[in-house]
Amino acid sequence: MRRKIRFVFLLLCYFFINFFYTFQAQNYTSPSFQWPVVKGKLPDLKGLTSTFAETRTDHFHNGLDIASLNDPIYPVDDGKILYSRHASDDPYKPQIGPGNEIFIDHGKGWWSGYYHLKEFSNLREGTVKKNDIIGYTGNSGHSSGAHLHFFIIKNYGNVYINPLSVLPPATDNNPPVIGQIIIITPIGKTMISHSRPQEIRLTKNYPFLLNVIDPGMEKNTRRGLFHLKWKLNDQPEQSLNFNELLLSQKGWILSGGQSFEETYIHDLYNLGNLPVINGTNHLRVTASDFTGLSTTVEFNINVLKEF
Repeated sequence: MRRKIRFVFLLLCYFFINFFYTFQAQNYTSPSFQWPVVKGKLPDLKGLTSTFAETRTDHFHNGLDIASLNDPIYPVDDGKILYSRHASDDPYKPQIGPGNEIFIDHGKGWWSGYYHLKEFSNLREGTVKKNDIIGYTGNSGHSSGAHLHFFIIKNYGNVYINPLSVLPPATDNNPPVIGQIIIITPIGKTMISHSRPQEIRLTKNYPFLLNVIDPGMEKNTRRGLFHLKWKLNDQPEQSLNFNELLLSQKGWILSGGQSFEETYIHDLYNLGNLPVINGTNHLRVTASDFTGLSTTVEFNINVLKEF
């Protein structure tokens, strides 16, 4: 009888402990992050000038940029300061890259980083709360204008998360705008519009490059793509997802496995060397943002293949 009672007791302990840690994990994998700088008023945020995983000539942009100067910066969540660097720490070295910067550990492998600060507050170490000011926005380091670049990481630095997926939603009334297909050859560029059927001559396969943006609330701002997919004729559909950047042997890659070089060419989205046929080709492209707004267009291209 005692063995049975002990067994039942241990079984209840096991289920309680398992439930406790499962609840903790589930609770923490849905963090309650906040925007570190609010321009305008939530949810009508302004000043978002650069978005996650967009091109930076030779690498992915790993966070979000908010145009701002002398505005207070708050941690995206409670945490502990991991690292900070200010120009005054070493006046003999130039401030390259991030400039004045702070990293914060939020626990369970979640970190956040803040670049280009003008000044820090008096918090350089220890714990911070969401309502603590950690610094002020500026233009230090490699920066073309005053702004805050910030990012959110999980798995102890191995995965960059698109901040839009964990931050409070920002108003987005504008669906993505899909522009032209551009084919770059040794003798120039060929522009293909989706507004009318077009004819092109090809002497070999070239990458099809796409111009697409997701406009923000004001001029020169944006919200960013979440998903891009395309289908040529009866070929399998292809796609790009801009939700995570993963550290791999190829460097930083999108969650679908695409490297930077596979995603962008000449700062345009690379749809690849599409297997066009001689004659009429139908290319359908859909671009979606985080609010679910999407745009679909059809390119009707008559190809004269000379290879």
